[in-house]
Amino acid sequence: MTVQQDWQEDDSSDFVELGEFFVPDRQTQMKVITSLIPEPQGQVEMLDLCCGQGRLSEALLAAFPQTTVVGLDLSSTMLGAAEKDLAGYEDRFRTERFDLAEKGWRQRVAAPAAVVSSLAVHHLDAGGKQELFRDVFAMLRPGGVLLIADLVQPVGERGVVLARRMWNEAVREQSIAATGGTEPYEKFHALEWSCFEYPDELDKPSPLFDQLGWLRDAGFGEVDAYWMRAGHAVYGGVKPGK
Repeated sequence: MTVQQDWQEDDSSDFVELGEFFVPDRQTQMKVITSLIPEPQGQVEMLDLCCGQGRLSEALLAAFPQTTVVGLDLSSTMLGAAEKDLAGYEDRFRTERFDLAEKGWRQRVAAPAAVVSSLAVHHLDAGGKQELFRDVFAMLRPGGVLLIADLVQPVGERGVVLARRMWNEAVREQSIAATGGTEPYEKFHALEWSCFEYPDELDKPSPLFDQLGWLRDAGFGEVDAYWMRAGHAVYGGVKPGK
């Protein structure tokens, strides 16, 4: 069983088309992530887990000119879109097909300077997240960072209601700002995208405080949450050393 067993290529196509509307403050989240990665000394490699169409990979490539980025994803639709959109970066960007829950990809020839992920880790259950954090810690070079932008589960019903309302508001605002209308917002509901309104078995977000503890348990230092809105957060930590 793969972590994305219920994720279909149609879902990938929908997200390629509508992700800019469905993700709250997507550009801000990417800026937060790139601002938290130490300036690399020399040529390094960074991994983008479940890279989608490559928006976060592109932000890394633009911010760090000496960096090679590996975009990993299960979806051939996503990988094809990323390869097409980032072709201008030539050999600084390459893709790998993988499943996030599997172990094979976690053995790397070169220790990455950063591992990032957007809207993917919530597909793992609590045990899978903890195992991922331990394996990424082992994989990283000393001083390397793990940074995650993802859905997090509110711990009480009031938090769920707030996250649901704020996510709806964000998608509606972004739809109107970009198109002058609400069609993307209407598709957001037609596709039942929000796990806080239309829960399904594919989405397994964990509470933020639990995940911060699991990062510390894995060995990460400077563990923190850096940004949060509408049930989405950016959080992570640093592998001690230089």
